[in-house]
Amino acid sequence: MKLLDFLDATNASNQAEAKRATLVCYFECKENQTNSFSMNDISTLLQHAGYCAPNKSRLSNSLVKSQKAFLLDPKSNLIFRPAALQQLDREYGQLWNDSVTIESSSELIEEIKFCGKEHNLDRLIKQINHCYQANCFDACAVLMRRVFEILIILTYQKHGIDSEIKNPNGDYLQLDALVKKIINSTVIKLSRIKNDFHLIREVGNYSAHGLTYTAGRKDIDDIKLKYRVMLDELFSKSGLV
Repeated sequence: MKLLDFLDATNASNQAEAKRATLVCYFECKENQTNSFSMNDISTLLQHAGYCAPNKSRLSNSLVKSQKAFLLDPKSNLIFRPAALQQLDREYGQLWNDSVTIESSSELIEEIKFCGKEHNLDRLIKQINHCYQANCFDACAVLMRRVFEILIILTYQKHGIDSEIKNPNGDYLQLDALVKKIINSTVIKLSRIKNDFHLIREVGNYSAHGLTYTAGRKDIDDIKLKYRVMLDELFSKSGLV
């Protein structure tokens, strides 16, 4: 959990000062198992979160007496009241158990341009960006390959000719065959980016199937412009724009 995400999720900026202080202390408690805070600590936490330094005496009084979120220990540090901590867990603890949200911010693919068209593609694009940011380049390459494959299929579906890319059992062809088909299609007329389709495919193939190969940042960076142009082309051809 990132601090700014937590502050947004809890609407901390619109809370009273004491509540805001309680929230930043709770974040520190969850992230670093800290349960004892001096007023200097709390002032520092608030400032690190982008807020003004508080009047420490007034805030301490509010946290202990008005909010009843904290107790004073023998060293005059503030510790969470057990009931207050349990209540905070009820309200906000699920933020640390989120198995849906993908933390990403257009690290590789511009989300504001390509997300919001198709839910499953949105999640895959965000996973690509997250993997790239986290240096998980093989995972990134395999996901890029998957999005490429999906877009080819969606393009054929949009043109009503997806029977051309199915085997006798009705299953879609493998990516290598899909790329060969779309490159040579007289119905789906692609720009010169089609000349790079095999290169885009190969990067994902190496990561998916190479026994000794592991991808690095440069492998992704070398194709990212071509991949971006491919996205523009196939998003348009598949009717997602």
